[in-house]
Amino acid sequence: MKALNKYKIQFANLKLGTHFYEFKVGKEFFEEFECFDYLTAAFNVKVELKKQSVMMILDFEFDGSISVPCDRCLDEVEILVDGEERLIVKFGNEAYDDTDDILILPEHAHEMNIASYIYEFIQLNIPQKRVHQYGECNPEVIERFEEVEDNKEKEIDPRWSDLNKLK
Repeated sequence: MKALNKYKIQFANLKLGTHFYEFKVGKEFFEEFECFDYLTAAFNVKVELKKQSVMMILDFEFDGSISVPCDRCLDEVEILVDGEERLIVKFGNEAYDDTDDILILPEHAHEMNIASYIYEFIQLNIPQKRVHQYGECNPEVIERFEEVEDNKEKEIDPRWSDLNKLK
């Protein structure tokens, strides 16, 4: 986890106002969170921190891409990912679990590591279905799937063959 130390923000000595941070996130970053799903990953993350007297607002903006095996043909496919997220940080000792958008830090805190938030925000914006655009999948694999489907249609369980007569 020492690799994630560069995502620490020392906010105690920051003046009130807006501060900007930029981070590069790659495959190694995701591996620190034991996420080995991506063949490649490259993201630019911009964080705008608005420090106020009793709270901070962090606006995350990220764009980049990951490469993963296609869900349909298993060839490598590049998925473009971008998004914007917001995290509100308040100071206090009370627990507040009603929302994921608000983080309560102890009043004596002087820094925070935003690596886990970067990870979560990127993960939330990655599509569940990871496939090539229509017509870009490996034609040999698609042809093989179609052959298997055709064979399944021909092999009808004799117990169900009488149902075909009802059509």
